Formats: sequence, C-alpha cells, structure tokens
Amino acid sequence: MPLDPPRPPPLRGLLWTDPCGNPQGRDPEALMRSRYAAFALGLGDYLVDTLASTHPDHESPRQELARALSRARERQRFLGLRILHTEEDEGGERGEVLFYARIFERGHDVSFAELSTFVREDGAWRYAEGVLVPGEKLPRDGEGLTRERFLALAR
Repeated sequence: MPLDPPRPPPLRGLLWTDPCGNPQGRDPEALMRSRYAAFALGLGDYLVDTLASTHPDHESPRQELARALSRARERQRFLGLRILHTEEDEGGERGEVLFYARIFERGHDVSFAELSTFVREDGAWRYAEGVLVPGEKLPRDGEGLTRERFLALAR
C-alpha cells in the first residue's frame, strides 16, 4: 500500500478550522493528518494551537515553540503518512491514531511510527501525547504494523 502524500494546509474555513479560524479536527485521524501537513509546511502556530492544554510543550514560551516547530520543514522532507489504526472511546472524548511517517533529514531516513493520543477540549480535538518507535525497529514502511505489535516494539 503506498503512503498518502501530505494533505493541503489546514486553512481557515476549510476542514480543520471553524469559521473563526480555530483549529477543529472532525476526528483524531483528521487532526493527525492536518498536523502532519502543518509540520511539512512549517505551520508552527497551528501545531501549537492543536496541542492539548496538558501537553508539556506548553511550558515553553509560545513564540519560541511555534518558531521551533516551524523550522522542522527546513531540515526535513516529509514524504508520506500512513494511518495504521484509529480508535475513539465510546464517549468521544479520547482517541488514538497509530501512524507511520516517512521523513528524511539531510539524506538520512528518520521515519518513525507513533501511537498518538488525542483528547477533546472545549469540543475540539487536541494532540495530548505520543509514543514513538524509530523506523529501524519497524517493518519496511510500517507495513503490517498493528497496534499490538507496535506496543511490543515500544517496550
């Protein structure tokens, strides 16, 4: 299965924002895809705006954090995203997305898989945390990676 190319940026009035420009993912997968696109396009403010209030990155000054997140695109090439698993709790307040991101940095493959946790805050999905496994521990392009196998590799 080929990797999905990055999606367009999350712009005001489109899928990932409300009419006032506030980030809104219709579900954890949509927010995950929009965050991947934001990394690829250097949209640091969007990445900060879509963090859960409990995320430890909020300890950094907002402008510094947004600037640092924006700079990822200067050194990395985002070549594709594959969603491997999604799940939401019955109440619709918590969800998770297992994905494989194909990324190169200065000619080196730095691809990885991550199991991301999302929470709903004030009616909007936000990125809370993630567990990452580097590409060298994974099957090629994350092919066949299940949640259970990922968790075993993450130990």
